[in-house]
Amino acid sequence: MSDTDRAAAHVSPKISAAEMEATRVARFRDLKKFNVAFVDSLLPEHRKKNLKVIGRGVVEDPRMNPPIADDHGFTVAFITCEPNTGAALHSHETAEVFIPLNGRLIVYWGDEGQDELTLDPWDTVSVPDGVMRGFRNPGDEELVILAMVGQRDGGGPVTWHPEILERAKDTGLAVEDGKLIRLDNFALPDDMQEIETG
Repeated sequence: MSDTDRAAAHVSPKISAAEMEATRVARFRDLKKFNVAFVDSLLPEHRKKNLKVIGRGVVEDPRMNPPIADDHGFTVAFITCEPNTGAALHSHETAEVFIPLNGRLIVYWGDEGQDELTLDPWDTVSVPDGVMRGFRNPGDEELVILAMVGQRDGGGPVTWHPEILERAKDTGLAVEDGKLIRLDNFALPDDMQEIETG
């Protein structure tokens, strides 16, 4: 069949505007924001907000459900970071893409985070499968990052740097079987309130 014949024979599946809005649209203003989403969440230099958009992706808090839930073979999320905060050193079984939208982003990688580069707004980096990676906002204002993870079924569990897991225990957070758990000593820092909005 020629391209012209294929184009002439194509019939799009039917989807109503209401169904499109309900299952295939994520309004930024309505996204749920989680600030206790990963084991590093209570460490002062790793506080951030995670906003899922498409697919579950790499998730430790099972409450983090995206508005566009179908497994697309990739996931999309936004992450917001205050100045001098970001994600701790970690890896997972899939590549991860970071795009800073409104400021600079430092991305670091390697078993001890020894390598780094700085991205300007709209620059893109794809960190390969299995590589330890982290990031931080070097700016003076809140940074919004577009993050994408490849692979069907979310890309597997997070592997954290051992130092991060030890420090997290002191904050009352740990991970078991890929899920975030709150230990008996869990307590939010005095200057932090847990949010789950949307």
